[in-house]
Amino acid sequence: MALLVCLIVNGLSIFSSEADQVKLRIGYNANSSYPHFLGTGFKPASPPGVSLDILNQIASELNFEIEYIRRPGRRILHELKANQLDAAFIFSYKAEREEFGVFPMKGDKPDGEKRLAVLSYVLYKMANSKLDWDGEQFINLRGVIGANSGYSIVKDLKEKGVKIEEARSTKNNFTKLRSGRIEGVADQGIVADAYIHKNNFSDVVKVSQPIATKDYFLIFSHQFSEKKTNLRDKIWNEIAEHRDDLSNQFMPRYLEEYQLQPGTN
Repeated sequence: MALLVCLIVNGLSIFSSEADQVKLRIGYNANSSYPHFLGTGFKPASPPGVSLDILNQIASELNFEIEYIRRPGRRILHELKANQLDAAFIFSYKAEREEFGVFPMKGDKPDGEKRLAVLSYVLYKMANSKLDWDGEQFINLRGVIGANSGYSIVKDLKEKGVKIEEARSTKNNFTKLRSGRIEGVADQGIVADAYIHKNNFSDVVKVSQPIATKDYFLIFSHQFSEKKTNLRDKIWNEIAEHRDDLSNQFMPRYLEEYQLQPGTN
């Protein structure tokens, strides 16, 4: 009888452990952003990207599962707001994005220590152009700057009075730049550098002074944040503690991918 009770208790314990394991639905862009997430379409690539490597390692450490969902960037935010996703990455902080999800905050500002990545937006122009950026404003800008639709830099530059022509991808922007339809491109440096390197564009140059450098985060739905606050905070704390070491650990396998990724998100 005692043995039977022991088996029943152990069986319930195992069942409870399995039932308690959480599966997070985490969304990210269907286009690539080297080296953070690679490939295009609705499934993770192989290898998937440094951001996914970091999250997978943290999931293993904290004993939860991840189901990755790829969507166009704006749809990701709307599905997060509707609680169809538990979390999403990688997004820079803007006050208006708080309606879509929860950022790690320190007072009234995002906590940069808990960023998943840091990205710089940089100006690209034709080699014979006099266009420049001095760290505060554009110099000799007489036309339009191209930028990817959904990028936070779009609103930033519009607020400075800059005329922006939005495009669906990095490829679209550089096609327009090289055909003379726009005067410059504001893009994420690591993405645009990879695209230019892959296509051997000798007629396009990069302005060294970044337009902006921003922290990017894993953000959570409001519903998940309310119901799983402890797990949310543990994940952010793990990111803060191990992000840099994990990035250094995983990055070498992406070095060859530098020439292969178009960076089209």
